[in-house]
Amino acid sequence: MGFRRWIVCGRALELNPDPVVSQNAKIKVQDGGVRGLIKRRLQTDDKRKSNTQLNTVGLSVAGRSASRESLSIPVSAAKSLDLSADQTTVIRPVHSSILGEKYCFQVINSENNHCFGCTSAAERDRWIEDLRRAAQPNKDNCERTENSLSLWVNEAKDLPPKKRYYCEIHLDGTLYARTSSRVVGKSAQRSGQAADGGSGTSGAGGGAGSGCQQFWGEFFELDNLPPVSQITLHLFRDEDPKKKRHSRDDSLMHPLGSVALALASIKGRAYQEKWYPIIPYKAPGASSAKDQVGPQALLRVKARFQNLKVLPIERYKEFAEYVTFNYVDMCSSLEPLLNVREKEELAGALVHVLQSIGKAKEFLIDLGSAEVERLGENEALIFRENTLATKAIDEYMKLVGQKYLIDTLGDFIVRLYNGTESCEVDPLKCSASDLPINQRHLIETCGEVVKRITDMHDSFPAELNEIFSSWVSNCEEQGHADIGYRLISSSLFLRFLCPAILSPSLFGLTQAYPETNTLRTLTLTAKVIQNLSNFTLFGEKEEYMFFMNEFLAQHWEPMRGLLQRVSDPESEIAMARFDGYVDLPLRLAVLHNLLVDIICPMKQDTIDDLHPLPSILNKITEFLAQDAQRIPVSSAYGAPKPIYVPPRDLSKFSPLHNSMQQLPVDTKPIQGKGRQRNPVKRALSVPDRRNHNRMIKRQASNEELQALDFSKDQEHVLLISPPDNMKPKPRPKPVPWIEKEEQKEHLQTTGQEEEQISIDKHAQDLAQLRQGIEQVTDRELEAEKRLEDFIAMSHNQNAQLQTELQELRNLLAIREEQLASAVFRLGVIEEEREEDEQKLNVAVAAVDRLNVVEEQLAGLLKEVHQLYSVNADGIRTTYINT
Repeated sequence: MGFRRWIVCGRALELNPDPVVSQNAKIKVQDGGVRGLIKRRLQTDDKRKSNTQLNTVGLSVAGRSASRESLSIPVSAAKSLDLSADQTTVIRPVHSSILGEKYCFQVINSENNHCFGCTSAAERDRWIEDLRRAAQPNKDNCERTENSLSLWVNEAKDLPPKKRYYCEIHLDGTLYARTSSRVVGKSAQRSGQAADGGSGTSGAGGGAGSGCQQFWGEFFELDNLPPVSQITLHLFRDEDPKKKRHSRDDSLMHPLGSVALALASIKGRAYQEKWYPIIPYKAPGASSAKDQVGPQALLRVKARFQNLKVLPIERYKEFAEYVTFNYVDMCSSLEPLLNVREKEELAGALVHVLQSIGKAKEFLIDLGSAEVERLGENEALIFRENTLATKAIDEYMKLVGQKYLIDTLGDFIVRLYNGTESCEVDPLKCSASDLPINQRHLIETCGEVVKRITDMHDSFPAELNEIFSSWVSNCEEQGHADIGYRLISSSLFLRFLCPAILSPSLFGLTQAYPETNTLRTLTLTAKVIQNLSNFTLFGEKEEYMFFMNEFLAQHWEPMRGLLQRVSDPESEIAMARFDGYVDLPLRLAVLHNLLVDIICPMKQDTIDDLHPLPSILNKITEFLAQDAQRIPVSSAYGAPKPIYVPPRDLSKFSPLHNSMQQLPVDTKPIQGKGRQRNPVKRALSVPDRRNHNRMIKRQASNEELQALDFSKDQEHVLLISPPDNMKPKPRPKPVPWIEKEEQKEHLQTTGQEEEQISIDKHAQDLAQLRQGIEQVTDRELEAEKRLEDFIAMSHNQNAQLQTELQELRNLLAIREEQLASAVFRLGVIEEEREEDEQKLNVAVAAVDRLNVVEEQLAGLLKEVHQLYSVNADGIRTTYINT
């Protein structure tokens, strides 16, 4: 029968169906800790499976009891698993909400399920890759499909009040993750609070529900998924921790309702957010109606599902080489064309690809230097805008600095989540008696965080140290050493540590969204740490934080020391290097898919400016599906020039056909100036028809006569008789062989004449063509000159527009600050108005009561006056009578 081995930090935990306790094992009597957690969840999941047919992620195979043994078995024992025998082996991460432990992965085959725990995400990813290669050694050279699900469970409404609820995520009936359990709040409590899950709603149920509202704001990213056909979210009511075990309700084993996500509607690169109706689940022996969800119950979910085809790595060779050597030009060309979301996705994809290739550090060094050159004297805006450099440094620090972040802030965040101390120091939001206590709590909290950061754990990434030292060195060479330290401060604190303090769930420090009190403490702490890293004091905008200025001044020197240590290339502090694994074929496929989606909607001129990137991407697309999206590429860049193929019957219509046949063709190479043709030997009786033809022209006959040699006999003078006395001499009849020779010569002379006429004609045509070509060339030169002038004008206009755009952005930032300040003041005024209304209502009620009292007093006075009158009359009457 199968068993499960759970290895955590070098120790193995075996969960056997038949509990057999080792003699050397130490048995824990109490049903608590990890053993109790797994035991309770196994029992709960088995009950749910029997009642609702919901399977857990391999947890239902184990038994209901387990023994924990402290065995010194190294994690490398996982390599002893025989993964090559079973082709159905699945190796995938396990979400921390399932086992209650982070960084676990699972090995599933037809016989056994093995769960292993690691100390970091990088270690887990490396183990998963090693085991996958053991199961499939030729993994990179095989085509595969990677499925992934990214999902935000934001909030639910119209739920029964005063209960705790959580959601479970099931893929094809298998449990993959669950949210934290939270107590339902009022409808207006979280109406505008969706910081982690994004803003905006769509779909059915956009209005407010009639019931209470529950907010989670939790993000789930599930990778390495099998083929999925159904995604379901089940809503459960959690047990009350105050109740005793024997009094717990069995109805907790059944979901209150479910939401089914249509897979086709969430496929693609873009997130789809929608309010989904919760379909009630009617379990046998259902509880009262007050514990069931109402017909208007809704769940807001933001999700996307991607199935990406990954080709063999050789298909990405040219693409990887282009990215490696041309990432600077590619980023500078694409950045003006991208929106914020595309910049974030492109920066993340580039960082993972270049990290696997070994060029990530050079990439970030170049981007940081370019950011300094771009901003110039506006150093206050470094890493504060939504640029590729900003997004890239965000992603890189998350990749290599995860362990450092957990070692530095992990325990602090856990303590803060479990604590109940308040750090609210705004007099408008807390009482005057609590203000000194809260100020002391905030000073202690910030002091703890500063000490954790400045002490610098050994897990500080060595890659960041090399990048920071290069930035400082480059800035010092330019005479701006202070800008180098501002780069470090902006990246390490503004983009990494302070956002992690403000939103721990987004950085893997915790899963649950903080409660209101905890969120306020995190916000104030992050604000203090950010001012400390900027070496600035609190100003008039936040007068209630003036008491922290003394704290800031006291910790400036430790902060300067920290910035110098993290940028010192010869630092003696031990640092850690990134030991995780990046799947290069997968990341290249992600980058290819992203670039195709980004470039395809662009204009053709813009696409041509990106040459040769579109052609390289299309070469990869050819190996994907037939209907895969392709980038439109101009013929000048896309395909090679066509080879000229002459028609089959070209020789029949060539004007040089006859003459070309009569021209002698010398197949031997010509040497020297040229080969002399042998003179034609003719019989004396055969007239030279070439000379006869030349007799037509006077000059030709003179030249012929002058060519005769009379130098030897000048005495004899040739007497020419007049034409009148001259009788034509009959031409002698040629002999047969001379007649044939004469016909042959006549044919040859006729061919030469035709050849000469053809050559003259083609020479004339060639001259006309040359003239036409010169005219076309002149037109092209004129058009090129106009195009250059237009490009120069466009560049100037673009520079002006960029300058105006930057000014508008700066103005927008100022206006946003003013708007935030105005909104804050408006909130304060609104609170004051509400207080004034309350006071006014109290005053009006007091006035009403005073009027009633006055009326009552007037009635009493009237009655007293009447009584006094009656008594006076009685006394007077008595006196008269007496």
